[in-house]
Amino acid sequence: MSISNASGTNHWLRRAVVAATALSVAVTAAGCGSGEKEKPEASSSPSASKSADPQAAAKADVLAVYRSYWDAQVKAYAKASPVGTDLDKYAFDKALGKAESELVALKISGNVIKGEPKLSPEVTAVSLDESPKKATITDCVDVTNWKLLKEKTGDEVKLPKERLTRFVTTISARTVGEKWMIVETQQQDRTC
Repeated sequence: MSISNASGTNHWLRRAVVAATALSVAVTAAGCGSGEKEKPEASSSPSASKSADPQAAAKADVLAVYRSYWDAQVKAYAKASPVGTDLDKYAFDKALGKAESELVALKISGNVIKGEPKLSPEVTAVSLDESPKKATITDCVDVTNWKLLKEKTGDEVKLPKERLTRFVTTISARTVGEKWMIVETQQQDRTC
């Protein structure tokens, strides 16, 4: 994938936002409000919430993993490297492979992505009766303030004006053992 041309960069940036389907808690808290609170609640007392309503507990756990996935992704894209970001703790399979290949493309082109993507995720399906358990998240990803920059100079890479800066993304998650992980992200070619 060529990041050097504007069209390829536009497509790459949109896919990167989806793939790189872990969120900076601090960044997301500013953009989505309750992101910081959901993660600790889901991880600090899973047994209490699971006993009350397994579906609600699973949804909270899935959203916490999704936000952590974005957290790691934002950190990785800001330095064009997954090292020290814990990306592989929240994503695997197609989602992790996609993010890693995009990080390689960023590194080769000398670019990074910095700023603040905004998310509005909602768990739209949960299946707890199968093994592994599965969930689907639908999100409106807004990359207006997540900018593609030249790493050495900090200059913004100009992208086509007609590109989507807000778009619908569908995310698949499943359990690995007892832990939820993001396995695939699919960006829709429609705005939200």
